[in-house]
Amino acid sequence: MRTSVVINSLLILALHASVTPARAGNGSDASKVLSILSDADISEYAIAFVNMSTAPGLEGATLKIDNDQRHSDQWRSRLGFNAEFTLNDHIYNGYWGLAIVGGRLEDSIGFIEDNGEPVQVDVTREVVGLRGSLGLSFPVDQYFKLRPFLSLILSNMENEIILDDQYVQNYNLPFNRLNGSAQMWSTVGSLEALYTRWYGNYQLQLSGQYHLNYTESFSEDNPILETEAWNDSAQLKTRFSGPTRLTWAGRPWQWNVYAHYTNFLSTSEAAVGYDDFFEIGGGLDWEINIKPLDWFGWRFLGIKVGVIVGDNVEGYSVGLTGR
Repeated sequence: MRTSVVINSLLILALHASVTPARAGNGSDASKVLSILSDADISEYAIAFVNMSTAPGLEGATLKIDNDQRHSDQWRSRLGFNAEFTLNDHIYNGYWGLAIVGGRLEDSIGFIEDNGEPVQVDVTREVVGLRGSLGLSFPVDQYFKLRPFLSLILSNMENEIILDDQYVQNYNLPFNRLNGSAQMWSTVGSLEALYTRWYGNYQLQLSGQYHLNYTESFSEDNPILETEAWNDSAQLKTRFSGPTRLTWAGRPWQWNVYAHYTNFLSTSEAAVGYDDFFEIGGGLDWEINIKPLDWFGWRFLGIKVGVIVGDNVEGYSVGLTGR
């Protein structure tokens, strides 16, 4: 069955669910936007959502993306742990991490059809993945250390797209819902620079992270998703903490405040609706100081609350922490 250029483009949207939307009443711009989709666009947009949900350094968050043509709600979550472990007879330590990660994006985008009629498209994307990391931690001096580490991420992405009912009726289409899926694996090389200093009972931590990500995707639904891509991201984090008078089970609590900046350096803003954001917040940590195994320790369990702001995006972060 022959379909219009919008339907053909929406079939692609079912995979990457993103393109720069045209403004209402501008049919020529819509045709231009829909005609410039390329395999490179599909590769970038399909992989962007997965990477922006599962990459190392990202924490749980609930985000809202809002502009003239696009209204989206996104969340991501992480259940995992990162820690150093002792390597006997070496000046450096080992570093490892393991996490289950997930994300969901509900996207509502306005388009203009070839005849000038507006079309509303609703897209839902979900991803679930498993991430493992392994590396080393090198002390440079008493305050500064470097952590190079490698991560492997295996994930599954599901997409659902719902077409405007009026559009389906106008073209007498047999469906208003399209589904697709893809399996992806990513290899991420990361470098973290960490500065830690004590001022009496108060601790200051500064860190910078850079992540270089190579991702391949596979799909039985559409050969376009048999693709690969490179991208990178960077994060700057600062954290200041100190003691409280609170105790529980004989163990003290600490307060902390933090500020994070995240930039998805090589990801287009059109992919998910944003490419960077700031997060500011605080929390409480309960000092437990246990060693589940002989070769690594677990110092704190805590809770945190943060506010997220950026161009076209805002949100919050609430969660449990462990370190």
